[in-house]
Amino acid sequence: MMMITKKQKLEILKKQHYKWIKSLGVDIDLDTGKVNNAFEGYDMPDLKCRPSIPCSNNIGGSTAKRVYATQLPAGKTISVAYNKGPYMVVDAKDFKTMGRKI
Repeated sequence: MMMITKKQKLEILKKQHYKWIKSLGVDIDLDTGKVNNAFEGYDMPDLKCRPSIPCSNNIGGSTAKRVYATQLPAGKTISVAYNKGPYMVVDAKDFKTMGRKI
C-alpha cells in the first residue's frame, strides 16, 4: 500500500469537492475550481473563509498593578466598628471602648 502525502490528499479532496459543486448545477472547472460565469449582471461573490478568526486575547490599556494610598485624617483610625463586621474609620478616642457597653 502506497502512502500519500497531505498535499496529495488535499488535492484529491479538492477535486471531490469541485465534483460535488458541479453536481449542484454550477458550471465549474474540475481541475482549477474556477467558476465559469456567463452571467453579465454582477460578479460571483467571493465566499472564501478568513484564514483565522479574530480573538479577544489582546488586553488593551495599562496592565500595571494599581497602588491605592489611603490617608487618614488626624485623630482617626480604622477598625471593626462596634463588633458588627465591616471596617470603618472611627475616632481614636473610641478605640479602647469599641465593642463594649459603656
